[in-house]
Amino acid sequence: MPNYRILLFGLTRDLLQNKEIVFSTSEIKTVDELLQELKMNYPSLANLPSLRIAAEHHFPDAQFILQEGMEIALIPPVSGG
Repeated sequence: MPNYRILLFGLTRDLLQNKEIVFSTSEIKTVDELLQELKMNYPSLANLPSLRIAAEHHFPDAQFILQEGMEIALIPPVSGG
């Protein structure tokens, strides 16, 4: 059973009241699959419009397979000027 350690930043850190979570799944997930499961298990994340997953310091495409032990971060929507 894979365990993903996920770093939280900004709004995601505020919503989940933690700096990281460990998420257990039944099988290895793609970026899109993990994001959908996180939104189902943490409903406060479901309303964030542009939530993204970073893996190993880059933004992989939706079908990228996330391996256990990778550095994974949940990146909330940001604004800037």
